[in-house]
Amino acid sequence: MKNYRLYLLFVFMSLCIQAKAQYLRDYTGRPYYLKTNDGTQGSALLTDNWLNGTVNFANGKTANAILNYNIYGDELLFKSPQDSSIQAFVDPIKSFSLKDASIEACDITDVSFSSGFPAVDEQTAKTFYLVVGEGKTKLLKCYKKKVIESKDFSSQITTKTFTTTNSYYLFANNQMTKVKPSQKAMLVAMNDKADKIQEYVKANKVDFKSDVALAKLFSYYNSL
Repeated sequence: MKNYRLYLLFVFMSLCIQAKAQYLRDYTGRPYYLKTNDGTQGSALLTDNWLNGTVNFANGKTANAILNYNIYGDELLFKSPQDSSIQAFVDPIKSFSLKDASIEACDITDVSFSSGFPAVDEQTAKTFYLVVGEGKTKLLKCYKKKVIESKDFSSQITTKTFTTTNSYYLFANNQMTKVKPSQKAMLVAMNDKADKIQEYVKANKVDFKSDVALAKLFSYYNSL
């Protein structure tokens, strides 16, 4: 019996080692220095907490990791499973998703970010967008972080603060169009199905300030 228990323990430990080795082979990273002590108030990151997520690489591979998105640097980061150090991915990333995320100005908790869209405004094809509306016509949300400097006239001390902004884009026919999340703008964008969209908006009392409601609206539109 003792030998059998030792055998089971050995098998269990071997499986754990293999699983960890496979986990580490799924992706590689490089050390990343995230400035946290330069006096800038706020955070460059998407969320206060690091979250479980899934990464889809450009080469078709997928991996699970503890993630956070550096909005200011437009770079996805992960915590090393070995020592929890912050690292950046080496391989190009196509998209990633986060579970139970609490994001500023967004009521969707399980979120997906994608890149590879046409360059527009200050964004490039490598920019990550939060995908609000899925389907043939997509509604994308672009987050930006800027550092604002302000000075207290009484002390002449300059304070740096991260501020978060966001903007919405329609992706259709391989084109990006900036759009406001309002009933008027959405009806114009969906004018080929305007009658049905108006009926849906009225029947469901769509809140255009809610990403959850916008996601449902685009799901309906793309189903027509």
